[in-house]
Amino acid sequence: MASTSGPATSTSSRSKSDEVLGGGAGGVAAASPALPCLLLTSQPEVHRNASAVAKKAECLYVNLQGLIRRVGIERVGFVTLTFLERVTDRIEASARFNSLSTHVLRPQQLEFITVPERQGNGGFHFHCATAFPWDIRTGFNFDACMCANTIKREHYFKGASGQWGWDDPEWEREFHRLERIYFESANQHLREWWTYFRPVAKRYGFGRCETLPVISNGAAIARYIGAYVSTATDARTIADKGMRTVRYSLFERTASIKFSWADGNGAKWRRGLQLLGLVFGKDLDGLRDALGAKFQYRWRETIFVLAEFYDEAISFCVRVPEWADRSSRVQFLTRLLNHVQQKVTFDLAGLTSEPDCPF
Repeated sequence: MASTSGPATSTSSRSKSDEVLGGGAGGVAAASPALPCLLLTSQPEVHRNASAVAKKAECLYVNLQGLIRRVGIERVGFVTLTFLERVTDRIEASARFNSLSTHVLRPQQLEFITVPERQGNGGFHFHCATAFPWDIRTGFNFDACMCANTIKREHYFKGASGQWGWDDPEWEREFHRLERIYFESANQHLREWWTYFRPVAKRYGFGRCETLPVISNGAAIARYIGAYVSTATDARTIADKGMRTVRYSLFERTASIKFSWADGNGAKWRRGLQLLGLVFGKDLDGLRDALGAKFQYRWRETIFVLAEFYDEAISFCVRVPEWADRSSRVQFLTRLLNHVQQKVTFDLAGLTSEPDCPF
């Protein structure tokens, strides 16, 4: 992190940041809201389990919102950890972060939620929503910070040579001017943390480490950070299999991913399971015993078809007699699936309750 010393703020002349903001006396305060850091990530297209990713994002949102509500937004900040070199091995990246969290973050009584993410060059960095033991927000110049981020996002590019750089030296000078302004506005607790953490992080193999307070309200910040689960998942490679998408170190954890959605595919899945249970005359545990521990995976297509045609299929499923044997139930299920998918005439003879019939 750059030095916190620098020239004082001046509003007497028009600066480059005025152009970013459309000019006017509003100056920096008119900047469009944007969070500090996390500006230059890429999102390559990959296959993923959308429901699982959504669950992780929602769980992160609930837990971070609970953390902010418990400690106060003035104690919560963003810590962005990058490496001195390009670390592409997820085991090495995780080992360095685990060592830092064990020997530095936890002993400082910090609570944090971490999302590891690959950058465009394949190297890892870490985003941490962190709760500090003290107020790091009071006095911070968010206007200058937002304007600096806007300039960096719009004028800091990766050139044809593969190196990052500014498209105009004037924008670079303006960025550093605004950077000095918000550095100088930091309160004593935040300055002391910067002074302590920068050299310590280097001993664990990290390079640039940025800590900034939360700009927006708690709910918006929690949802914003939750979105990084999606971007981090998009950037994953096959080599990242087994790496945790989100890591928690909290004194109190509000939510876990062991839940089902109340609507959407979750609701369809439960309705399909309900019909399958009616066909075989068993509850969920009974289906597991009868069809195997992984029956929901093996029978997933059948379950979704039953759910898709729930209103039509349930009128047949409720008529399956209790005394029917398994082979008759499987035969009935096959005919039912053929009926609802192909709209053929359904033979109700097999649904009679006489003992000499299939049912």
